[in-house]
Amino acid sequence: MSSAHEPEKKSENSTMQSMDRGMHMLELLAEQPMRAKELAEATGAKWATAHRTLTYLRDKGFVRRDDTTGLHYVGRRMFAIGSAYLGDHPLFTTSEPLMRTAADRINGFVQIAERDGHSSVAIASVEPRIPVPTLSYANTYRAYPLHTGARGLVLLAYCPDEFIDTYAQEPLRSFTEYTITEPAELRDKLKQIVADGYATSDRDVTTATCGIAAPIRNAAGEVTASVSIANYREQMPPRDLVLHEVLGLAQSLSQLMGWRNR
Repeated sequence: MSSAHEPEKKSENSTMQSMDRGMHMLELLAEQPMRAKELAEATGAKWATAHRTLTYLRDKGFVRRDDTTGLHYVGRRMFAIGSAYLGDHPLFTTSEPLMRTAADRINGFVQIAERDGHSSVAIASVEPRIPVPTLSYANTYRAYPLHTGARGLVLLAYCPDEFIDTYAQEPLRSFTEYTITEPAELRDKLKQIVADGYATSDRDVTTATCGIAAPIRNAAGEVTASVSIANYREQMPPRDLVLHEVLGLAQSLSQLMGWRNR
């Protein structure tokens, strides 16, 4: 006999599936603009289902569409929600003066990033006072896979071994010919990062840029974020100077979070 609650459960499951699909689309759009067909393929949804979900997200202001290109972007309403996360974030509210000083000394982009699943997401960014063409402010806030960029590599290096094993078994997306895509090479890189206490990246996100990042710890000594300095390779100061700045900034920010290196 069928249960009287079965229709209710089916309706609830359908609602949850729709929510999950919509959230997945928003996560994909946070990484890069996409067309409706691409979103449907990436989420495994039928075209009609994907179109219905996108229409809802656009109508509610979570997604916007460029009618000329057909590309979908994160909308203003998602920005408002995301901004609320930073409102009381201790790193976001206290780090700006320290980041500004470092950016002025090095004339580079200074970022604080956190791990969100398999991606690194910048929660704070300070630009150099001298403009750097094409390294746009918007791009610094994009989510990037953890195996790319110094900021992500630091976060990945201090993850539990089980997480790293799972991550390394999945296809490692390549941005340039210098992006690490071999699991064994990635594991060696992560071990070296932990041994050194910092990460370097060179041309793995774009062939024109490089960066150095170090971990930020909380009061318990856990790595909860990373701080990085990045710039064009030809505009980057000597490596030792940048490394000294990054390590000092990481220590200061960790101390603001309650960490004490005893």
